[in-house]
Amino acid sequence: MVDNKQLKPEITALLNPVVDQLTRHQITGDKTIALEISHLLMRVISATRWSNPYDLVNTIRQVGVVLQAALPREFICGNIVRRVLSIIRVEIEENLELDPNSESNTMMSSIFSLLSTNNNTVKQESLIQSKKQSSDLRSIIIQGIRDLIDEIINVNEGLENMSADLIHDNEILLTPTPNSSTVLQFLIKARSKRKFTVLVTENYPNEIEQTHKFIKKLADNKIETILIPDTTTFAMMSRVGKVIVGSNTVFANGGCMSNSGVSNVVECAREHKTPVFAVAGLYKLSPLYPFNRNDLIKVGNSGKVLNYSDYELLENVDIITNPLNDYIPPENIDIYITNIGGFAPSFIYRIVLDNYKPEDNNLE
Repeated sequence: MVDNKQLKPEITALLNPVVDQLTRHQITGDKTIALEISHLLMRVISATRWSNPYDLVNTIRQVGVVLQAALPREFICGNIVRRVLSIIRVEIEENLELDPNSESNTMMSSIFSLLSTNNNTVKQESLIQSKKQSSDLRSIIIQGIRDLIDEIINVNEGLENMSADLIHDNEILLTPTPNSSTVLQFLIKARSKRKFTVLVTENYPNEIEQTHKFIKKLADNKIETILIPDTTTFAMMSRVGKVIVGSNTVFANGGCMSNSGVSNVVECAREHKTPVFAVAGLYKLSPLYPFNRNDLIKVGNSGKVLNYSDYELLENVDIITNPLNDYIPPENIDIYITNIGGFAPSFIYRIVLDNYKPEDNNLE
C-alpha cells in the first residue's frame, strides 16, 4: 500500500494497485512495466487538479518516488516518470515563451482585483482563464504520453531496421542474453536478409529454461543456432564476428546493466578484439550514474548454484552467491543500438540530455 500523506486520495487509489503488482512481481518485463507506468501516469494527470502546472510536476515526482520504492533496483519506473516530467516541463517552457508577460499580467490582474470595486467579476474571469489554460496543457501533456507509449510499443521496429546493415552473411554471432525479446526480434529480422549462425550461452543456473525457448524460436525462424556452455566462451570467441547483448538499463556514463554472466562474455570479447553491440530501447536510457555499483546487483537463490542436498560440500565454502545481473562498463561496449540509431557509449549522455531534465534526476 502507498504510504504518502502528500498524495491526494484519488491519486493514491490509482497508485495502490500498480504498486502492489510491482512489489509482487505480477508485472514483469521491461517493456510491460514501461507501458503500465505510462498508462498510470496518464490516469494520474487526468485525475489531478491544479492551478499552477508546477503543482502537477510535484505530484508526478511524488508518484515517481513511490514507484521507485516498489522496485528499488529497477530503473524503468524512474525512466518513464522522468520522461513524462520532461514532457511537462517542455510544455511549461513553451507556454512561457509564447506568453512572456504571463507572470506580469497575473500580477497586474491581482493588483487590479484589489483596487477594483467589481472583485467578483475579475475573480470569475481569471478563474475561467486558469481552467482553460490547465485544460489545454493537460490535453497536450496526455498527447505527449500517448506518443511515448507509441514509441515504446514500436521500439523493435527502429532496432530491426538496422539489423541487416550490421550483420553480414555467414557471420557467427554470440549472445549471452536469451531472455531479451529485443535481441530475439533483432536476429529474426536480420535473418530475412542475411544467413548467419548464432551461439547462445546456456546462462547457468538462472536462465537455462529461457535459453532453450530462445534457441527454439531462432530455429523456428531458420536460424542456425548452437548452445554452448558458459565455460567455453573464451575458447569460442576467436570464431565470433560480433557479440549481441541485451541491456536492462543504460546509464548516462555509457555503462549498462545486463544478465549475470554477460560481464564475463564481454571481457572475453575485449581480449579477442571482438566488437560488442548492445541493443536497448530509448526508454531504457537512464540519466543516473552507477556510483554504487555493488548496490545495483540483485542476488537470487543460492540453492541453484549449490544444491542444499550437497551440504557436505559447504564445509569448505565460506559464501555462496547467485547474482542475477551484471554491470557492464562503457569501455566493454562498442556501439549501443537504439530505436533512434546507433551511438558510441561516450555519446549516451547527449541522448540523455535530449530526453530528460537535470532537475528531475533526483525525484526526492
